[in-house]
Amino acid sequence: MTQLISDLSDATNQMKQASLVDDWTLVERIQKRRAALLEQLVELAAEAPLSESEAEQLRSVRQLETEVASRAVARRQATGEALKRQQAGRPPKRKSRMQEAYEAPKRKR
Repeated sequence: MTQLISDLSDATNQMKQASLVDDWTLVERIQKRRAALLEQLVELAAEAPLSESEAEQLRSVRQLETEVASRAVARRQATGEALKRQQAGRPPKRKSRMQEAYEAPKRKR
């Protein structure tokens, strides 16, 4: 069990490093390897309860997973915005300084 958790932790750290350099192909490959480790962990956890140190290691793994997931969401949003701008064929309109400062709506004429 301890070895599986250690392997999962190492793989999750590698996944985080890959996400930091925007290597999402590598993130996917690591995620597939992690899925197999997680299945093995679930099987073993059904047979014996986790120790406190093992539970703490899994909490840190979940924290790393959350960081990677938030980076993935941010990247997906940025890609979506870039596609919208490209499809529009022109850059998005910028707000005037007054609108930006006071969030005043544009007047209808």
